[in-house]
Amino acid sequence: MKTNCLLLLILALSFVSCKQNGTIDPGNNTESYNSDNTDNSESRPVVKNKEVKSNGYWEKLEMKKNIDGNGMVSSILPMPTSWNLRADGITGPRGLKITYFPLQNFMANFDPNLQYAYSQSGQRMRQMPGIEQLVQQDFIPWGNSNGLQYVKYYEIPEITKMDKWYWDQLFKAMPSRSDVAVYGIDWKLQNGNSYFTIVHLNVSTSQSMQNWFYIAAGLEAEPSYFETAKKQYIFSLANTRYNLEPIMAYNKEEAQRVGANWAAFNARMAQNQRSFEESQRQFVNKSNAINDAIMSGWKASNAASDKNQEQFIDAMYERINVADVSTGKTYKVDEGANQYWMNNNGEYIGTQLQRYDPNFDDNMNELKWQELKRIEQ
Repeated sequence: MKTNCLLLLILALSFVSCKQNGTIDPGNNTESYNSDNTDNSESRPVVKNKEVKSNGYWEKLEMKKNIDGNGMVSSILPMPTSWNLRADGITGPRGLKITYFPLQNFMANFDPNLQYAYSQSGQRMRQMPGIEQLVQQDFIPWGNSNGLQYVKYYEIPEITKMDKWYWDQLFKAMPSRSDVAVYGIDWKLQNGNSYFTIVHLNVSTSQSMQNWFYIAAGLEAEPSYFETAKKQYIFSLANTRYNLEPIMAYNKEEAQRVGANWAAFNARMAQNQRSFEESQRQFVNKSNAINDAIMSGWKASNAASDKNQEQFIDAMYERINVADVSTGKTYKVDEGANQYWMNNNGEYIGTQLQRYDPNFDDNMNELKWQELKRIEQ
């Protein structure tokens, strides 16, 4: 991957498609879709020879594959068979063209002592102004220069839900608030035809800084096909399916890396020009990790259960499940001991000693201890 722009454009490629509100053919073999389910694996429909009728035109859907540079499947998404995924967008019949635009990323540093150094390093220093001002400042001037007349913007909640799910799975190097949203912008061309832009926005704000970026793509098609293509574009994006194994591997590696280098990172951030370089390196690492997470290959299983997620998190943080046999209540404790005991204050201890009982240990201040039994997964 050459640059941050290219890496996150690959992320945008995983999001390319549209929601189809047309009628589902009762004869099709299609599983139901629950829009209230936030789990990526269980909430996405399995499309099998699905045909959707829009404006009297039937389009057969298939699960298209996004392939990385190594020939591995990064994700799959439901899309008409006549649509073609390309490195720079999507093409299809009846004048369909979806174009990806370059990544735009910014930073705002809240430390007055570091603001000058960051600004001198070439980083675009800008705090997220809010979506309405962002549309006014970035998109409307761009549209005017390209012969587009602005109509309106609006959030697309089903796409926001997917973006947020994916972003929430990734390990974060520092405590921060992540605001993820997807917006659609409607335009009119000079000839009266419609044009549609979709914007994926991600804002991460910590106590010391704010990193944010957006990725956009534009859709155009013949007037008779435009609304159908727009709906299918949103549907496909909302139902993109990702491989969970690369996400799990990335999170584990990133946690180890951050733990090993956090002290050195903080020291570099205290310096002038080098502090920005480190921040940029962290951003590149995060971008590479996102790319790695979606490029490692697609796992055949569609159902990643809550149990799988819990086991992954416990493995990453080296925790196990134990239970108080007297009450049946379960707890999570650090792995590595043979026995675990908990007192009435909710405090627990782990020990490697065999047959140790803290109830007979004078050093335990005569507290009552209940043994916790390991729960085998």
